[in-house]
Amino acid sequence: MGGSPRVVISTGQTLPDMDWSGELAGLTDSWPYLGPTWLRATEKVLPDIQPWHTLAHRARGELALLPGYVLTTPPVVDHEPRTYLGWKAPSGEEVCCGAETDAARSAEVDALGTGPFFPTLLLGSPLGYRTEVAYNFWTPTLMGALVDKLVPAAFDAGIRCVLAPWIPDRRGNDALVDALDTAGASSTFWGYEDFTRLDAPDWEGHLAALPLKKRQRIKGDARRAGATGVTIERVDGTDIRPYAARIAELTCLNREKNGAGEEPAHIAGILGALIDEGADVRAYLGRKDGAVVATCVTVRKNHRLFTKWAGFDYAAVGERSGIYFALVLNAPVRDAYEEGLRTVEFGAGAHRAKALRGCTPRAVTTSVLLADPQLRPRASAWLDAFGNSRRAAFGAASPAQARPGNLPLLGGTGDSGCCG
Repeated sequence: MGGSPRVVISTGQTLPDMDWSGELAGLTDSWPYLGPTWLRATEKVLPDIQPWHTLAHRARGELALLPGYVLTTPPVVDHEPRTYLGWKAPSGEEVCCGAETDAARSAEVDALGTGPFFPTLLLGSPLGYRTEVAYNFWTPTLMGALVDKLVPAAFDAGIRCVLAPWIPDRRGNDALVDALDTAGASSTFWGYEDFTRLDAPDWEGHLAALPLKKRQRIKGDARRAGATGVTIERVDGTDIRPYAARIAELTCLNREKNGAGEEPAHIAGILGALIDEGADVRAYLGRKDGAVVATCVTVRKNHRLFTKWAGFDYAAVGERSGIYFALVLNAPVRDAYEEGLRTVEFGAGAHRAKALRGCTPRAVTTSVLLADPQLRPRASAWLDAFGNSRRAAFGAASPAQARPGNLPLLGGTGDSGCCG
């Protein structure tokens, strides 16, 4: 008898039993931050979060995973639903790549207390800054079916808010945003992540294909980086272990400088788990006078290279040394060309600097869905104001300007980064 295989969806689940080699074969095109290897490490380093994953199975070996975590008490600001409604934490911390916060709006949100928001179900990878489904099969109704199943199940389980902070504008993800909106959520612009397609035959061809100003900027970065006396080397896999603590330390200093909150133990724990699983992890190390003063960690998964963590001792290298670009942009792209890869994914942060050097932006959307339908109109207005402040920070005057091909830029050209 014919017909399509039946899709079975279950909510509130633990992670599927899949190792890194299984991810390479079975979740080929999914970001490493959305796979069981990364998420198992996340659950170990963040013991206060409760796994609540939504899984879809179809036929043998066909899988779709929408990660989810229940937060019962207010977490760091990037995982805090009220932040996306314009609330500012008493600590003064701001959401990654932050924008202006209106004090009156923050006070309105604060006056509601935590009751309407917690427990929160955060969809996606908390330390991967990505809300997306990892899947190896597709149907036109897959995203809608996942959301249709998880939203009522979450509310029945006592969840007060479903937060999808970082939905990238990739093929199929518009269906995820639409499904959340249909369920009653509100959505808005969050920012951009950046990537580079490797369309040239090699690094020299890549430079030659860039507009003159971008090519000159990259060459200028290289000259400035060389003048610092910092040498760059790459170590891979288990050879990274002796440097893990320093990588975590410098990364957290960089994130603190840019307003994002993360602890060295989080980075060291996930990095160690990736190495243990045999993932293709690389660390670029910048040394000066024998000391490691700059680091960048990348992960290769099949035909793509992902840059994740970068950190710098700014007292040693200076604020505008060019080391950021040499280490985070140029070295990974050079190596990716040598290996015949297709794309380097740089993530969020330092958007203007990346765009000025030839990277392509991809818009990211935030969706918020409250269990209380009476609060949804107010939350929608607050979220819209948050999105407008983000557009202003990124130079986008209206949602129409946030489309690929006409994307504005953010920030200065100094060495900086954020969530990666």
